[in-house]
Amino acid sequence: MRFLERLAAGRFAVALEITPPQRHLPKVLLRRARLLGDAADAVNVIQRPDRQSSLAASLELRAAGIDPVWHLAARGMTAADVTRAAEAARAGGIEQVLCVAGDQAPGEGGAWVTVREAVRLVRAAMPGVTVGATLNQYARDPERARRNLLPKLAAGASYVQTQPTFDVAALEAELAAVRAEADGIAAVAMAMPLLTAEAGERIAQRLGLELPGRLRDILAAGDTAGAWAYFRETVARLVDSPAVQGVAIMTFEMDPPPEMGERIVAALVAAGAR
Repeated sequence: MRFLERLAAGRFAVALEITPPQRHLPKVLLRRARLLGDAADAVNVIQRPDRQSSLAASLELRAAGIDPVWHLAARGMTAADVTRAAEAARAGGIEQVLCVAGDQAPGEGGAWVTVREAVRLVRAAMPGVTVGATLNQYARDPERARRNLLPKLAAGASYVQTQPTFDVAALEAELAAVRAEADGIAAVAMAMPLLTAEAGERIAQRLGLELPGRLRDILAAGDTAGAWAYFRETVARLVDSPAVQGVAIMTFEMDPPPEMGERIVAALVAAGAR
C-alpha cells in the first residue's frame, strides 16, 4: 500500500527522506532511494542548492517505479516558475508535494511567492495532488510558527511534516496546539538515528534545539548500541502515538551503508510499522 493510501486509510505510513546527488547520477540516486527497500512507501527528495533538483530527481524516481515526494522550495520562485514546475511534475506522474521555504538565495528583483501561495498554485496546477507543509516544533516562538502554518493549511495543505523528533511527548503537545486550530490535520513526524556526539551537536546547532539529556549522555559515552536503542524507542512511541499518522526517516549520513538501512527497517518492524 502506498504512502497516500495508507494515510487515507488511517494506517501508519513510512517515507524515506534523501538528499539527491550533486549532479545527474542515476545509480547513486536509486541507491539512496532504496535504502529501506519495500519498507518505505514513498521517498522524500530534499531540495538543496548545488545538487540535482528535487523535481528532476523525483521525476527519475517516478519513472523507476518509486513514489517520490517532490520538495518544492518556494524561496526565489515566481508564480510562473511554480506553475511551470507543477505542470512538469503532473506530467511526470508525481502525486505528492511538500512545499517548503528552502535554503536557496532568492536573488534580486523578483515577485517571489510565499509558501502559502506555492501551495495554492500547486493545487491549481495539479488537481488531486496531496500537498504537505512543514512544522518546526523547535521554533523559538511556537505561536508565531503556528500562525505561519495555518494559512498554508487553508490554501490546501492536508498534512504537516515535522523536524527530526527526539522527544515524542513534546511533539505531541505541539501537534495538539496545531489541531486546536486545524482539527483533523495529518502529521508525519521525522525520525533520525543519531549515533555520534558530533552528529548530535551538529543537529542541535542546525535546528536550534537541546537534545534530551538521556540522548546526550548516550552520545557523549560513545554508546552506539544505546543510540540505536533510543532510535528504536522513538520510532515505537511515534507509531503508538495517536497524534502521529506517519514517519519520515532521515539519516545524518548523506549516503548511508546498507547495514544502516537494515537496522532502520528492523526498528520499523519491531514497532509494528511494517
